[in-house]
Formats: sequence, structure tokens, C-alpha cells
Amino acid sequence: MSCKDGKASFTCTCKPGWQGEKCEFDINECKDPSNINGGCSQICDNTPGSYHCSCKSGFVMLSNKKDCKDVDECSLKPSICGTAVCKNIPGDFECECPEGYRYNLKSKSCEDIDECSENMCAQLCVNYPGGYTCYCDGKKGFKLAQDQKSCEVVSVCLPLNLNTKYELLYLAEQFAGVVLYLKFRLPEISRFSAEFDFRTYDSEGVILYAESIDHSAWLLIALRGGKIEVQLKNEHTSKITTGGDVINNGLWNMVSVEELEHSISIKIAKEAVMDINKPGPLFKPENGLLETKVYFAGFPRKVESELIKPINPRLDGCIRSWNLMKQGASGIKEIIQEKQNKHCLVTVEKGSYYPGSGIAQFHIDYNNVSGAEGWHVNVTLNIRPSTGTGVMLALVSGNNTVPFAVSLVDSTSEKSQDILLSVENTVIYRIQALSLCSDQQSHLEFRVNRNNLELSTPLKIETISHEDLQRQLAVLDKAMKAKVATYLGGLPDVPFSATPVNAFYNGCMEVNINGVQLDLDEAISKHNDIRAHSCPSVWKKTKNS
Repeated sequence: MSCKDGKASFTCTCKPGWQGEKCEFDINECKDPSNINGGCSQICDNTPGSYHCSCKSGFVMLSNKKDCKDVDECSLKPSICGTAVCKNIPGDFECECPEGYRYNLKSKSCEDIDECSENMCAQLCVNYPGGYTCYCDGKKGFKLAQDQKSCEVVSVCLPLNLNTKYELLYLAEQFAGVVLYLKFRLPEISRFSAEFDFRTYDSEGVILYAESIDHSAWLLIALRGGKIEVQLKNEHTSKITTGGDVINNGLWNMVSVEELEHSISIKIAKEAVMDINKPGPLFKPENGLLETKVYFAGFPRKVESELIKPINPRLDGCIRSWNLMKQGASGIKEIIQEKQNKHCLVTVEKGSYYPGSGIAQFHIDYNNVSGAEGWHVNVTLNIRPSTGTGVMLALVSGNNTVPFAVSLVDSTSEKSQDILLSVENTVIYRIQALSLCSDQQSHLEFRVNRNNLELSTPLKIETISHEDLQRQLAVLDKAMKAKVATYLGGLPDVPFSATPVNAFYNGCMEVNINGVQLDLDEAISKHNDIRAHSCPSVWKKTKNS
């Protein structure tokens, strides 16, 4: 500051940065409206008589002492984020991890977030690196909701007529064993007789088997090729005869078997179709009594090796209006009335029925396909589902994985379903938005081998990339070279996470694999509630229903 004397006054000349009569006030250059922020690009620091510019953390000052430049920490220190990805931002940097991971500053690494510990799912949660998946217990009737977290009940989309009557005896109540066993003790003049109404779509199986108390004589009434077959054996003779028209037409047919003096007469609708000669009584009386045991829909295990011609004992059919040994329905009606599972459906159609509560298992050699190299799975499905979610077909390996499955799921579109083809837990094909819950059957064909998967459908298909498909087919190929079991209608006890869907299939379905129509009577095992050759008809709403 300098001072200039004047007349009775003085004038002060201030140095830069000061002002006032005596230069006693500092000028705040940072607030000078003519030079905003003192010309600093970031921070302006006022000082007595002056000012200077500075930069925020993460920036450096340029040579003009006013402008700041961002420091790229990611370039200066490439390992600053460890295993995470370094992202430079103005004045700083961020260490980024993929979705489902969080950054650990101490270890400088990305760590998986265990979403399952945060109760993200309503029932079962499976955490995996970078994510999680929710599952619902399909075997208890639940499916995953559209929010992919909560569970909801698998609902009926096509009601079926499941009405039964105790007057109708269901012959396929058990997959193994007999449905009903009766013992008769009658005067020695009695002869064997049986009369009943019979209904079936099945082509082969045992209707009834009768034998003497000491098992020295027996009579088998069965169906083979849809026709009545009779096998008999006693001390006088051993015979097998098949005759009459085909009666596995789903209609009620009156069948009667009567032992006459010199023959056994077989009638259908009161018309004789067979007359089998016999040299003596079918069953020999003892101590003035004729004692006979009668079995429905099967025979004791020891009998199988004694049959004149082997037969599959399982028979999906119904009988009514029975009269055995001329004793009417005595004893039978009371037994059936008490047990619901012995009651037959009032109306049925041809087909196989899966009630949504069990599975059937088959052993199929996929490596033995005529004219094909390696393994091949060629499948034709005819389905009429009653619910919109369930596993229709699954191949299960010995280590409880599911290398291939065909499933049904309710679509996001109202009143429609998707069909999924999956390898383990990966959906490789999705046939979208089908209205499958109708009284008409739907048809699906596909062929899969180690190199390709082909679908025969004009409908819209969503699929994974070719590269991903080849990777999944390689997974399937490895499993198919080992042993796999074939399941229809659902899954055995495998982890929920083994497939995208784990609910049982509910509805009608017929399956052809590699040119062979699968007969559920020939399965290795089958849930008793699965009906091999009869499917409930669609419920028809009436004024009173």
C-alpha cells in the first residue's frame, strides 16, 4: 500500500487483493461476479490479499493453475480392485462385481451374495455363485408363481368326471397282487359258475382265477388280444382256448362261465362263444363239500409258473352285476362299499390317466434303435392335461440328476400353457402359449440324439443359442452313455433343483418311445392310482352341477 498526501487529506493506493479507505479490507476474488469462482474450475481458496485454485480429491491441477484434470486410478494402478472390475468415475473409482456378488474391500475380491439367507423364497431356495433360484414342492401340489419367489397351488384347468360307484368293482386297484379274494364252501353237487358285466379298453389281463383248496385244479378267465381266453387244469385235463369277438371296446359286455356236466360254456351277451370239453368235474369235492377260492384281477404268485401260456395279470377294467357260484353278490358288495379305491369310474375313455400323485417307471434301451448310430430318443406324446403344470416324461440317471425332461407349465398368458424340454436344470426349448386344457388331445413329437434335437410343431418355439444347445447335448450324451431310467407322470425322489418343474402330471397321456407304444401294465413299477387303459371323461356341466 502507498499513501499520497493531499490538502487536509490523504489517498491510499492499495496493493492487489485489498480495498478500503486505508486498504484494510481483503478482496474475496472467489466471489467476484466478474470472474466467477476466481476462474477456478473446482475449488477457489481466498487468502489475505490473494487467492489460489485447488482440485478435489481424484483430480490434479493443470499448468494454468486453474483447471483440474481427473486422475484415472484404474490405469495408474491396474490391480487396485483385485479380482473386481475397476471403473473410473470423475474424481474417484469404483470396484464393480457381477450381479449376485458384492465387493469385499479388505480382500479386494468379489464374494457371492447368499440371497437364500435373506429369505427370498417362499419354500425352497438354492443359492449358486452369482444368483439363486426358488423352488416349490410340486409333489405336494405347489408351483412357482410368476414373481419367481412365492408358491401357489397347481390348479385344475380342465375338470374331469371322477365320479365312482361302489357297485362297480375296479380291477386295477393294485399294480401287483389281486383286487379281491373270496372263498366258497358249498354242497358237493355244486359246479363252478360266474356271471358278470365287464368293461375295459385293455387288451390283456386276468379277469378272475379260481382254484381248489389244495390247488390241484384251477381255472383262469382272462383277456388276450381283446378276446376271452380260458385256461384250465385238473387231474383229467389241461387246456387253453381263446374265442369270441373282441370285447375291449369300452362297452359293458355280459360274460358268463358255467360248468356243465361234460363241458364249460362261455357266453358273451348270452350267446355261446366257447364250449370246452372236460372229462370230469372241474373241481373235486372233498368230504361232501365243494371248496373253491376265487381271485379277481390276478392270481397267487405261485400260479404264474404253472400257467399253460404266460399272461400279464394286470387288467384295467370294471365288473358289475356279478353272480359267483350262483350266490349272487353275497359278500362282495359289502367289501367294495367300504373301500373307495375299489370303486370304478362311472364313465371312461380310452387312454392312460395320471392323477397327479404318482409315477410309472420303465426300463428302455435307447442305444438299441434299429438303423441308428449311438443313442436316440424318439418320442410321440398325446396329452389332455387336467392341470397346467407337471412333468410328463423324465430320464433319470443313477446319481439322481435328470438329464432330460419334458414338462408342462402354466404360461404367463391367461389360460394357456408352455411345454418345456430341459437338460438337467436348463430349459433348451420352450413351446409357448398353447391352449392345452381342452377336451381335445394335443400332439407332440420330438427326436433327440447326441448331435441334435428336432421338434415337429408349427408353433412358436423359444430356444437357447446353438452353442449353448451343443453344450447341453454334450451333458445329455454323457448321461445317456450310462444307465438312465424312464419315468412317466413325474419324478422319483430327486432334488427339487434337478429340473425346472417337479410337480406330478395330472391328466390323460399316451406315450410312444422309439416306435413302441408304452403299456403301463408292463411298467417296472406304477403308482396304484395311475390307470393304464382308462381315462376319465371331461366333466360336462349340467343344470344341477
